Amino acid sequence: MKDLVVFYSVMKKYFIERKRYILNLIMSIGGFLMLFLLVFFGLQSFGAGTETLKGSLVGFSMWIFAAMAYSELSWSLIEEARNGTLEQLYLTPSSFRRISGYLVISSFMFQFILFTVFLGIMLLITGQTLALNPGVVVLIGLTLLSVYGLGYIMGGLSLVFKKVQAGNQILQFMFILFLVLPSFTDHPIIYFTPISWGNVLINRMLIRGISLFDLTVLEFSILFINSAIYLLIGVVIFTYLEKVAKQRGLLGHY
Repeated sequence: MKDLVVFYSVMKKYFIERKRYILNLIMSIGGFLMLFLLVFFGLQSFGAGTETLKGSLVGFSMWIFAAMAYSELSWSLIEEARNGTLEQLYLTPSSFRRISGYLVISSFMFQFILFTVFLGIMLLITGQTLALNPGVVVLIGLTLLSVYGLGYIMGGLSLVFKKVQAGNQILQFMFILFLVLPSFTDHPIIYFTPISWGNVLINRMLIRGISLFDLTVLEFSILFINSAIYLLIGVVIFTYLEKVAKQRGLLGHY
């Protein structure tokens, strides 16, 4: 019961903050949309095929989703520290790792809604169509586990070093590389980098119309193991950096 109350409180706080700063959110979406249109119509002017155009649409949507997802935890920690409420979170009956987990779930729910809306707007503007299969939710969720693992690492670094915005920006561009990597090579490296293999499977489902049950056990297992390892590494590093921050007394007011 206590966990349900904490989860509800974290989720309510998250959605209230997004509603309160709705103008900033709309401007961000508008900026992403204009950037995508430049890329999409640029490819179209060079005579790119239908599958390439659809692939750019899906890949761009996943990039936005991933960039927002991994930076969520680190930005939240920085904001809590600046507001002087970070230390209070560590004094609650629930462990902070549990609270951060609830934050990740809340952000996924909100950002998935944004992903759906953004994808719908892009489909409407570009006139493209995708095979919208409910199973894609499972693939997106598993793919983003690796992203949240990186988010935990950045969150731990923000506890110790406070300012990690430059690292966040670098990773945003790294995600572009991870997403387009399968387009340039079929080397097994795509099985080990974050979101690369997940993006391949998501493209198959949305562009070629396959279902979740059409994937082989090996294909699904590679995605699951990849994401689970990144998430585990992220949580372990976050736990270590959390202890360092406590030992140095860095959890107080920023």
